[in-house]
Amino acid sequence: TRSHLSEKIDSPIIGEIPKINDEDVKIIQSSSSRSPLAESFRMIIANLNFTLFNHSEKNNIILVTSSIKGEGKTLVSSNLASALTNKYKKILLIGADLRNPQIHKLIGVDKTVLGLSNLIYGNEDNFSDLIINHKGIDVLLSGTIPPNPTELLASKKFKNFIQDVSKGYDYVIIDSAPCLLVSDTFE
Repeated sequence: TRSHLSEKIDSPIIGEIPKINDEDVKIIQSSSSRSPLAESFRMIIANLNFTLFNHSEKNNIILVTSSIKGEGKTLVSSNLASALTNKYKKILLIGADLRNPQIHKLIGVDKTVLGLSNLIYGNEDNFSDLIINHKGIDVLLSGTIPPNPTELLASKKFKNFIQDVSKGYDYVIIDSAPCLLVSDTFE
């Protein structure tokens, strides 16, 4: 619960996502939706405005992770990106879970579409060629599952890519791997 979490960490809790049925899992697209899920994302963005977005330095990269798979990282990152499009024009959602990509399922795209791993590994030079625009959100899928995800995400090429896109987008949302299972997210 929120109170249990507050006892364990010394960080602000910016919102709560309600538990939803599997058949209800989707990206919220309508700014007029009043579902509990849609409202929870609006609340998170409102609270982020007070905790992250008002600093003098540019804080426009949000990484979404959890402890293990299946806890809703992709649902949260996708809906956060969707909710941000109601206020901002240029949002990039990056599939950085290179071991178990899931964004393709939410947007209805084949998982063999090239993406981040292909860009970092050097097979593709221009990331804009790999972007899929899904209802106002630019999406860079994970791409081909590589044999060395941690090394790719630790590379200078990935670091430079993130620095470049943070300048060209209002917000960059990164859907990452779970922290307790692999070290990819720490990179």
